[in-house]
Amino acid sequence: MKALPIRYNINMDTYNTTSYAKFRLKYHMLLVTKYRKNCLSPIVRNTIRYDFECSKTNDFTIEICEFDDSKPNHVHLLIQTKPHISSSQVVSRINQYYITYVWKDNREEISLHYWGNRYKSWTRGYFVCTVGQTSEDTIRHYIENQD
Repeated sequence: MKALPIRYNINMDTYNTTSYAKFRLKYHMLLVTKYRKNCLSPIVRNTIRYDFECSKTNDFTIEICEFDDSKPNHVHLLIQTKPHISSSQVVSRINQYYITYVWKDNREEISLHYWGNRYKSWTRGYFVCTVGQTSEDTIRHYIENQD
């Protein structure tokens, strides 16, 4: 008896391609402010959300940027990236971006929580997990509808 080929129900339009690969890499990231300071005021949040969602680099895209109103010291991100970029590289670039643009645009607001002339941003630690195709909607719902 001849074995039947296995068919997967995969929409190939949802994948990205390069000249050598077809991929779909998404991460759910959680970044916490340095010393868990509650410095993400509505003004700073709006700047972060606007700047992060408008920033599309060649290596990664921030699809969702959401904040928990009850805890103004962390941000949830849904990020799509390429295979040659690690999650630690994405966090490093987000930190650089935050220091360059968000800190400088909101210096007075953020400096109420931090002292000295060093720009501070997120803690060194972060949370990251991969998002599978079947659970992306669940992650999206969780990020957008936090309690």
